[in-house]
Amino acid sequence: MEIENDLKIGGKNVKSAFSVVDENTGNFAIFLDDDNALYGYLYSPGLDLVRRFASEGLPKQFSQIIGYSIQGKKIRLFLKDSKSKIFGSVLFDFEIGSTEETVYDFKLKHELYVEGYTDESKFYLITLLKGTNELNFYVFDEGKPFQKESINIKGTPFFNNLGAIINLNELMGTGGKDLNRSSYGFNVDKIDSESPNSIETTSSIVKMYPGKSGFKLTVDAQRRTYILDFSTSNLSYTVSTIDKPTTSGTEINSNSFILDDKIYIISASTEEMIFSIKKLASGEELKNFRVTKNEEIPFKNTPIIQEGGKLKNYRILDKTSQFLRRMSNEDIGVATTKSNNNFVVTLGSKKEISSGGAPMMMPGFGIPVGSIGSFAVTFNPTFFAYGNYTSTKATRIESWFDEDFNHLKGEIPENVFDKISEAGLKLPSTDAETVFKLGNSYIWGFYDQKLEKYILYRF
Repeated sequence: MEIENDLKIGGKNVKSAFSVVDENTGNFAIFLDDDNALYGYLYSPGLDLVRRFASEGLPKQFSQIIGYSIQGKKIRLFLKDSKSKIFGSVLFDFEIGSTEETVYDFKLKHELYVEGYTDESKFYLITLLKGTNELNFYVFDEGKPFQKESINIKGTPFFNNLGAIINLNELMGTGGKDLNRSSYGFNVDKIDSESPNSIETTSSIVKMYPGKSGFKLTVDAQRRTYILDFSTSNLSYTVSTIDKPTTSGTEINSNSFILDDKIYIISASTEEMIFSIKKLASGEELKNFRVTKNEEIPFKNTPIIQEGGKLKNYRILDKTSQFLRRMSNEDIGVATTKSNNNFVVTLGSKKEISSGGAPMMMPGFGIPVGSIGSFAVTFNPTFFAYGNYTSTKATRIESWFDEDFNHLKGEIPENVFDKISEAGLKLPSTDAETVFKLGNSYIWGFYDQKLEKYILYRF
């Protein structure tokens, strides 16, 4: 599908693009931004244009779009500033072709921003009261004043790696490490577990898995994964833990990844690595693979690849001990992707790079968060999965397993992001990329400067 960029008079370069999909009606909106205005296009499931119009763009005090709500042909985008203190929204009314801006009358002081979550017509802004187990849900229902609901997480205690009880804020900020801090900031990575994911995404301590009418929030400590499962239908929750396999060695690094009803766990030290698959509901182990530093990794289908950093491309590591040394000292992660009835598993680590004074970059897309005239779209986990997957800078292996987790030999099957990347290599330029799901397909979009059109392909 091609979108004519003829609403703009003068220069027509598109800087960024994003989409919003109505899961109930199948309608979807494409938004194109050129730093000065925002152009909205609403389409029916049959790709018929419902309406298009230009707005004056997003308020410049805001730097990120964190979520949305949909009511009929009205789409409200929710925004935050670069310090995660001030919040607002812009309503795009495709019935009449107009926008309405709102800055909300609260500012976070003793709360830390966690994430945003969209449940059909409602948007939930989630925060954590500093130094506590208390989460706040700001609930926005279109046409009504927002409501603030609080949930105090009780029942299951949280422990640090030394066995002392800590609060949820400390756990999310440190992953259970005894860092002796007075405050505990954290980042949350939103995961689309059905899409291919890279280690750069899945190595986070705190991950959100959005679902229908709720979400899971996982926090990985050294010895266990804490799983907070929230239902937005009645704002209830459960807390559970999954124990991780214990490896030899003093410094143990670990992480996990959830796909459907199973949790995939990686634990590593400089001495050995254990990859374990367990049932999410019971913690029962279905399979595990153990490798020591002096052994070859028998279940890998690729070499040990080190990408990024000062290297121009990548290099191959010859020894398992080199891989384990990085796994034990860097941000470790595991990602699992379905491939027909089989599974592709990525194991590896990435090195955390100090941000210094430079702006944080949106993975794979070069959009600085907080810069004037640009914004980051953080509500679409598929978009982030694609960006990280195609620009990963991790040390990793990939393995291929059947449905019973028996190792399969051969070449790793190509996934949808591989196909999109290959298509992009055939084109002279692909500016303002976006990737989103529409029904059972992936949609890849980019701006063609020569044609002055935004072009979308279905995969």
